Amino acid sequence: MTGKYSTDLLTQLPKLPLPELDDTLTRLQNRGIPLLGASQQKKLAAQITSFKENDAPELQALLKQRWAETNANWLSPLLRHHALINREPLQNGSNFAFTVSHDRLPSLDQVTMAAKLLQNFADQYLAYVSEKIPVDTNSDNQPQDMDQYGNFFRTQRQANISRDYSQRTRPTLTNVAATIIYHNTAYQVRLIDHAGRVSTLHSLAESLTQIMQETVTDTFFVGAYSGLPRNTAAKLRSHLASNQHNWDNLTRISNSLLVLTLEDAEVPLTAQATLLGPQNRFFDKTTQVIVSSEPSLGFVFEHSQIDELPALKLADSVVSRLNQPEDQWDSKGKPHFERLTWELDHYTKEALSEADRNNGAVAKHLTFASTTNSTFGANRLQKIGIDPDAFLQIGFALAEFQATGGWQNISELVPMRGFYQGRTETLSTIDLEKKQFIEAFATGQRDAALKQAFNQAITAHTKRVQFVSKGLGIKGHLLGLQEMMLRNGGEKAFPDAANLFSSDFFNEIFTDFFTTINVPSNLTESFVSAPSHPTGYGIYYSILDSQLKLTVSAWQANSFTAQE
Repeated sequence: MTGKYSTDLLTQLPKLPLPELDDTLTRLQNRGIPLLGASQQKKLAAQITSFKENDAPELQALLKQRWAETNANWLSPLLRHHALINREPLQNGSNFAFTVSHDRLPSLDQVTMAAKLLQNFADQYLAYVSEKIPVDTNSDNQPQDMDQYGNFFRTQRQANISRDYSQRTRPTLTNVAATIIYHNTAYQVRLIDHAGRVSTLHSLAESLTQIMQETVTDTFFVGAYSGLPRNTAAKLRSHLASNQHNWDNLTRISNSLLVLTLEDAEVPLTAQATLLGPQNRFFDKTTQVIVSSEPSLGFVFEHSQIDELPALKLADSVVSRLNQPEDQWDSKGKPHFERLTWELDHYTKEALSEADRNNGAVAKHLTFASTTNSTFGANRLQKIGIDPDAFLQIGFALAEFQATGGWQNISELVPMRGFYQGRTETLSTIDLEKKQFIEAFATGQRDAALKQAFNQAITAHTKRVQFVSKGLGIKGHLLGLQEMMLRNGGEKAFPDAANLFSSDFFNEIFTDFFTTINVPSNLTESFVSAPSHPTGYGIYYSILDSQLKLTVSAWQANSFTAQE
């Protein structure tokens, strides 16, 4: 690879700017206005003033030095680091999943669909490595960042004490395998041979068929460790890998293109089951595909190195090619697969059994509900001059107010792929304009003044999204300042910064009641991940031309169920 999707884009994409300190602190103070009481606002303002007058200039200077010393993105490594130090189980702390709409799937049996998917992934990988895929562009035909695409293939988040690390196998055009999981048992299936040829459909289908016919399967699923809290997962994986034979197999799984799981259940595959399992998942493999016997199709991704929109684009590419006719070679080819065997001592067997039970318990902590509204869509709103996303965000704020009688933070992820190595920024959607409209609406007001308040709320939201899209969001900037504090003496060296960042008021305005993600794709049936806060909810929505799809995730202990 020569750098088509990485360094070549340095000259085509702008560098993510570093916001001005005064602007960020002013917006931080304004952010608290709709969420905090008057006395709380005064206390927060005092903390911000002390920070601004004392520690903030030095931390901003350190951050500015970091910005100046790199041609790359100053924020992306901090976001990745922040993700990798999270110690929660990946399935409810990092990963996201979605199921594919049945109207996007051709009529194929489970084995043929799985074999074609493996071929399509191999083709996408080879096209990426050989730089044959065109650079993504937006609606204005401007290039978009492609840095994340290499992270989908042959990568794994490895458990480590205190901080995980990202393992990425060097891209090659030859000798690439996929990991197949069936009945707790892991196999390696050859995808690309020594000459760079993708395995034929017949070869892959025969391999999968023979795998599913095997009578000897593993009692203990080695991948169960990957669903544990990360420090515990690190200890179990380290013990498992202390055996050289096991180490070699774990390395082969890490080096494999992706993991594909074959499920027996003759029921539709749900996004919840795709995300949480709990069985037959390597939760720390970046890309995993689930094919059920119905067949239904689901994708689950580990989030630390990639974001939702590139994942959807990749999945859409491989699903779209399921309809392609077989070529003249696809009826030929011998199966090439190998079962991975493990040498497990008594401790490891007990630990894997306990991990399996733990993963089952984690899966029960979350609930999900989905709905589709076919009478509502983007076209209808755009015809009357209303931004669909802003309209939905007002609806979420109204739902929060009706449910709680008050105001808590709602966040929306904003893609930043217009910048080099851009990831996402988080926008707080509760503002004074929404609050004023909703409180008036709740009193029964229905007049011209209410309509004006609604229009002002729509306009304000749209402008704030556009502002954040310019790289001027405050959450990433504040994360950078906090990270500079931690790396340059910590709380003792910067007491005013520590006071602000640990403040109850600061945490309150960044604690989500709803974490929302716009998933603009007709590929998905439902899209899920865990809520970002133990008392919050996740909302995932697709606004299509004539349809709205909505999925809600909730913790079992929440005040409201996902269905409610």
